Amino acid sequence: MMIKIASKMALLAVAGGLLSAPAYAAAPVAQSVKPDAPRQCFDLNNMRTRMVIEPDSLLIEDAFGKYVLLKLTAPCRNIDELDRIGFEFNGSTQVCSRTDVKILHSRNTEAPLRCLIDTMTPLTKDEAKVYMTPKPKAQ
Repeated sequence: MMIKIASKMALLAVAGGLLSAPAYAAAPVAQSVKPDAPRQCFDLNNMRTRMVIEPDSLLIEDAFGKYVLLKLTAPCRNIDELDRIGFEFNGSTQVCSRTDVKILHSRNTEAPLRCLIDTMTPLTKDEAKVYMTPKPKAQ
């Protein structure tokens, strides 16, 4: 009797495991997350170019030819190429995550505002060229 109950429990455990497997497999997988990919860092001490792409986005190239697109949080959602833009580092000048640096933004003689990075997107040279190409002006 005990053997029948144990074998039924084992059968239910196996069946339960098989039934739950498709639910786990059906969960969406983030394509941008690559657990084996090395962490990509950017050296802002050796920054080559900085360009305002959108009123809330900066494109940065370091001296090693790496590009990163930084999307900013408020109050830096209305930056302009003519504004003063700086960086406040949390440790070294290596930026490996969005919390490694704060963006300083100042217009004219105003005191600088500190802004956090919302997203940090590494780009290839070809992807960066798309952002660097001037957009036609609307008439």
